[in-house]
Amino acid sequence: MKVLVTGASSDIGLEVCKRYLAEGYEVLAHYRTIRDELIDLSEKNKSAFRLTACDFSEGVVFDNWLKQNREFLTSCDVFVHCAATLQAKPYLDVTADDLLYHFRVNVVSGAILMRELGVAMAERGWGRIVMLGSIGVKFGGGKESYPYSLSKHALEFIPGIWREWATRDVLVNTLRIGVTDTRIHSHESQKNIDQRTAMIPMKRAATPVEMAHSIYYYGSDWNTFTTGQVISVAGGE
Repeated sequence: MKVLVTGASSDIGLEVCKRYLAEGYEVLAHYRTIRDELIDLSEKNKSAFRLTACDFSEGVVFDNWLKQNREFLTSCDVFVHCAATLQAKPYLDVTADDLLYHFRVNVVSGAILMRELGVAMAERGWGRIVMLGSIGVKFGGGKESYPYSLSKHALEFIPGIWREWATRDVLVNTLRIGVTDTRIHSHESQKNIDQRTAMIPMKRAATPVEMAHSIYYYGSDWNTFTTGQVISVAGGE
């Protein structure tokens, strides 16, 4: 079994890679900026772990990457879209370029990969696709994360072909990821993480490992009957 994990250098993406490796999958880990932990994981799992770099914000670069890796990509049984960017800026200062940048990285790459991989999965008669959204869409985003939250909201628009794919055992879901103890929160200067977690019924942030467990469930054969859904994994929010 093969899985494509985009955004593998993120805290959640890294744990997702670890979880699939532990379950015996061959992992294709996409990154834009490499981190030492990802390199270490690659060195420890040479036969089952493949790294691939691409800046999804550059359309031509993304198209070329897709062509160069299409054979392997379309052989994947699972696709987990963790890739995301958050460039903090107050809502009143947001520009059209800011919005377009977030959509290119967070949405367009995922939408195109979903189409390419989903068609191939349907032809083979099995597949799982998990898009990572954000619980922030319920609140209009944070004070400095409107472009990020808007783009994550777009990932909840699952194309209608999911109904056809369901007949071929290809299941597609978006997870609304709740507040998680990751580096991304440091990007927002006005964010008070303690105040934010106080809003959560469970009164704490999730760990990346916890998120990886939920992602794996929906992106594996454990999930046998859930598709076309937006599912909150957010401690009760």
